[in-house]
Amino acid sequence: MEKDNELAHGYKIASKGKRFAATLVEGTIFMTALMLVYLMFGKSPQEFWSEFNENFEWIDLLYSLITGIVIGSTFYPYYSGNLGHKIFKLKVISLETGEDCKKPMDGMKRECLKHLLGYLIIPSVWILWDNKNQNLYDKLVQTVVVESESNK
Repeated sequence: MEKDNELAHGYKIASKGKRFAATLVEGTIFMTALMLVYLMFGKSPQEFWSEFNENFEWIDLLYSLITGIVIGSTFYPYYSGNLGHKIFKLKVISLETGEDCKKPMDGMKRECLKHLLGYLIIPSVWILWDNKNQNLYDKLVQTVVVESESNK
C-alpha cells in the first residue's frame, strides 16, 4: 500500500459509491436473470418474490456458496473481478503484491466470503468506516478494489 490512502500499488482505490453502484447493478442483472429462469418454469412473478422474501433457511447458505463459486470462477479470470466491477471499470488486486486477482480460486474465495458474510450485515457495511474502502471479506483475503486504469 502506498503512503497516500487514495492509492494502492499505483491504482486509485475505488470509491464507496462506485463499489455500491457496481454491486447494485450486478445484483439487478442476476436477479433479473434468475426471475426469467423462474418464469420459464411457469411460476408467476408474485411466486418468485414470495419465495425470495421468505425467512432464512440453511439451504440459502449452499446457494450462496454455489453463487460465489460460479461468479468467482467465471468472471475473475477475465475481468479481475465480478460483472459489476467490469461494468464500472473496477478490478480486484492483491493488497500485498498489487497483482490482478485473476485466479479462479482467489475469485471463488472472495465471492463466497462476500455472499456468506452478507448474511451477518456487519461485513457488508464495514466499508463505511474503512480508510481503504475495503469490506471485511476484502480484509480476510487481502484484496482491494481499484479503478482499472493505473495512475503510474
